[in-house]
Amino acid sequence: MFLASHITIFLACLTAAAYGAGVRVCVTAGGEQDCQAMVKDPALVSLSLQCVSGRDRYGCLRKVVEKEADVTWGQAEDVYVAREVYDDQLHVLGEIRKAKEKESGWRYSGVAVVRRDKVTGVTDLRGSKSCHTGYGRTAGWNIPIPHLVNKGVMSMECSTAGPEMTMVEQDLRAASNFFGLACIPGRWAPDNITNNDLKMKYNNLCSMCSDPGRCDDQDGHAGYQGVLRCLVDSHGDVAWTKFSAVTEFFKARPEVSKADFGLLCPDGRVQDLESTKPCYWAARPWNTWLVRNTGGDSKKELLHAVTQMVEASTPPLGEVTESGPRPWASSVLGVKKPSIVHPRSPSLAPRDYLKEHGYDVTIDHVGCPTPDVKLCVDSRLAREKCLALAQVLRSRRVRPGLACEAPMLAEDDCFSMVARKVAHITSGDGGDVYRAHVEYGLTPVVTERYGLLDASYFAVAVVKADSGITSLTQLRGKTSCHTGIDRTAGWKIPVVALIEAGLLKQEMCDFPGQMGKFFSASCAPGAKDPRFDPQGTNPDSLCSLCVGNEVIGASGPPYSGGTAEGQCERKPVEAFYGYTGAFRCLVQGGGDVAFIKHTTVRDNTNGNNNESWAANLRALDFKLLCRGQGTADMTEFSTCNLARVPAHKVLTSLPEGVMKEEARILLLRASQTLAPGQDVFHMFGPYKGISDLIFKDSATELVNERLDTFHTSLKDIYHHALFELSSCTPKESTLLYTGERSDGATQTPFIFLMVATLAWLIIY
Repeated sequence: MFLASHITIFLACLTAAAYGAGVRVCVTAGGEQDCQAMVKDPALVSLSLQCVSGRDRYGCLRKVVEKEADVTWGQAEDVYVAREVYDDQLHVLGEIRKAKEKESGWRYSGVAVVRRDKVTGVTDLRGSKSCHTGYGRTAGWNIPIPHLVNKGVMSMECSTAGPEMTMVEQDLRAASNFFGLACIPGRWAPDNITNNDLKMKYNNLCSMCSDPGRCDDQDGHAGYQGVLRCLVDSHGDVAWTKFSAVTEFFKARPEVSKADFGLLCPDGRVQDLESTKPCYWAARPWNTWLVRNTGGDSKKELLHAVTQMVEASTPPLGEVTESGPRPWASSVLGVKKPSIVHPRSPSLAPRDYLKEHGYDVTIDHVGCPTPDVKLCVDSRLAREKCLALAQVLRSRRVRPGLACEAPMLAEDDCFSMVARKVAHITSGDGGDVYRAHVEYGLTPVVTERYGLLDASYFAVAVVKADSGITSLTQLRGKTSCHTGIDRTAGWKIPVVALIEAGLLKQEMCDFPGQMGKFFSASCAPGAKDPRFDPQGTNPDSLCSLCVGNEVIGASGPPYSGGTAEGQCERKPVEAFYGYTGAFRCLVQGGGDVAFIKHTTVRDNTNGNNNESWAANLRALDFKLLCRGQGTADMTEFSTCNLARVPAHKVLTSLPEGVMKEEARILLLRASQTLAPGQDVFHMFGPYKGISDLIFKDSATELVNERLDTFHTSLKDIYHHALFELSSCTPKESTLLYTGERSDGATQTPFIFLMVATLAWLIIY
């Protein structure tokens, strides 16, 4: 014992020496504090571990490749991402196995249990009564269907599928034509209407369920044990499940003759259920440790470190303790039960590791050729996030594929590219949605939702708590920060609010010119872009606070045609672009007011943003500026705001048909797969420190946007106000009716429209 402890200490010293300050462990967002607790654990303190935040598991892979971290753990699907993105740069160092199953080469194996008198070979599966754990589940769907197709037993029948059939329906159609009756419970499509339609059309795939009318994941024949009840009690012919469930089921049901059932092997043999080497169709790998593909000595030291971490995370197997796993075991290492690290020596490339037990086939799609859905994004970093999202979705079997496009010409934009069918979809805020519909005929396919606020958010004006500013009138001559020219919360709503307050004149129309005179200096990204300033008349002062990628302190350099890289561009290269950028302009860029959304301050204060400029910000140091008089705390946005406005949407020019349906299914399923709370990939949230790329950070999900609802909404007061702004011409100042204000100023009917608009927006 004395010798063993000294050897452990010696190895720990070697590890620390080899890695300087210690091994750098990558953890996902929310796990940083737990990781620090792990570093200080008495059993690990000699390793001198360091914690590196990777935000999500995809980010941790990147951190390891870029040498910002040394190790990270991942599931089999993360190994697939490593295969696709980094090829041989990352290697599997070892597997995290449950201590009681340390001799097992996989987490679980997917098997086919058959009635011996019905199925004697693989070809007998055609027309059989088949029981599946659930649609999209590993053992019951992802293993059998791809492998049956890959072996040529099941045909996708692509030549007869027709062009008007989504990938989801192609798979279901193939299964329906191959099996006689089946139970494939669960959600076949991400929305209820499509899900129900498909189950009506392919009802034989629900007929073996205990409740064929529902055929959902709560069915009595769903899950590992449920499929065996389907097989035994409902006279099924084959059940697709994991092997350990078979042992448990027949042990609990001694009255059932095991001799009547067997394991169907991929090569056509049928084995006894108690075979010493049971055959399987594919196996799900254990969670793994991933490292850079470097020299052998460094891998040995890393292997020692991760072994120590895993063994220290839970009590040894069989040891009775009240403490249970360490608080950091799950969040940092993904460990919930006593585990060990099984070394892979030599380390394996992701491609070779996934091939070992046929798991690669379960992810690589073998269905009918279907074009990718092309998403247009407006910046290099947004495209990078899009490409990352595409790889993650592929690894999680979300189909069809996602392709990423970006404008190549200066005069081009995503709306025109979607209109020309160069891309299929793009995203936009409320103002962009209106412009895209009016100018290009684009319509929404899905809309963002923001938790309990449903498909809307509040546009607010934010000032510093000690600024002394208590009304919109006091903003005259001050400096302003905007999300972007022509954007909803950052531009259009403030213009409407200032018109309603009598501070801008609607009849003069030149709103950029008026805003340039009202404020002494501003950052309104895109103000000098020819798309938003076709005559070149917008004042330079609208860009004078903008800094491009050069944030140098209290204020930016004077605007002189964009000398700093990206200065005043309507994209993330401008540091003060977007919601977070406009707030940063208020904090760091000399702004007196920022026009943003109600969640922006919350997302960037009180420790919610760890970037240096936001690290010490407190929400109580900022106030909401109300429409009339007064200010309010940041939590009072529902009563102190400029307007409640429609959510951002994803737009398309596609007509009703299969490609539009593919885009809708892809987006909805992506939203459900990568919902807030998981750590695989943050679809909603900053990417590499940049906010609101593709989707708003505060979005919680994507939901259907019915076309008839959208067309009806175009008639509401909010969109009518946008129409008045966009169609305004100076000659409209000669209106038939004017009203006198108490101060002698003239009000046009547009002012009354604005009052009605804002009143309606607040009420609803």
